[in-house]
Parts: sequence; C-alpha cells; structure tokens
Amino acid sequence: MTLTMERLLEHMLWANQEVFKLISQMPDSALHAFATDSEWNVAEILAHIAGASGGYGNALGSDQNREIIRPNAMGDLVIIKEKLFTFDTQLLKLAKDSDGEVKLIRDGITKYWKRSTIVSQAVHHATEHRAQAVCALEARGFKGIKLDDFDVWAFETHFG
Repeated sequence: MTLTMERLLEHMLWANQEVFKLISQMPDSALHAFATDSEWNVAEILAHIAGASGGYGNALGSDQNREIIRPNAMGDLVIIKEKLFTFDTQLLKLAKDSDGEVKLIRDGITKYWKRSTIVSQAVHHATEHRAQAVCALEARGFKGIKLDDFDVWAFETHFG
C-alpha cells in the first residue's frame, strides 16, 4: 500500500469548512475575539487560513487569485469560506502531481522546497490556526466549537 497525502488534505478541507461554518453562525462580535493580541483576532486568523491556502496552491502551480479581505461581518466570512473551499480543492488536485522541488522567494530569500513539504505545511498550518481561532473565541466567552469533533478520527468516523 502506498500512502498519499490525499486523505490528510480531504480532512483539512472538511475541518476547515466545518469550523468556518460554525464560526459564521456566531454573532459578528465573535470576529473581534482574541486570546492575547487584539491585532491577531478571529477575523485576522480566518483570513490568514484562507489566504495561506491559496498561497500554498500558488506555490504548487495554481494561478488563482488568493486575495482575501478581512471579514467585518459573518456574511464576509461565508464568502471567505467559499474561497477557502476552492483553494483547498485546488490543493487536493495539485498534491496528486509527483514530488519535486519548487522555487519560492520569501522575504527576498530564494529557497527550494519539496512539493510534499509545501502540502504538509498547508495541512499543519490550517490545523494550527483553526485551534488558535477557537482558543481566541473561548477566551472571549464564545463557546460551542469542540475541535475533537473535527479531528482525523471524527473525519474517519464520518466518511469511512
């Protein structure tokens, strides 16, 4: 059996959509929730998740517009959620290509990364920031999202 990253990306896509959906059902004030840094609030974190997903896709060869506005209301978040679905779906397709090196310039420094490293980072990045967003919500009294409901075990139980 050959293991692929497809299952991890499918989980990421699902978990992103589910968490964004639950947050979008909260009052607009939830977007301003933060844990320790008011500039790194839920709105900023969610825009960052979506923009980064588009950026990872672009690094792998996509040419999609990854511009994401920072949500000011939950209606904005619904639009971002739809863009994130497109970005994550594109990542899933791009991850099926063979591994190889990709040239990236970040902060003026050129680096070469394996495609599999970029895909791995996409999955870890989304997981890290979903947890950060939920912690920020909980720190300001917005309860109700249990991240265990969206882990890989829950995904496997739900989809087989």
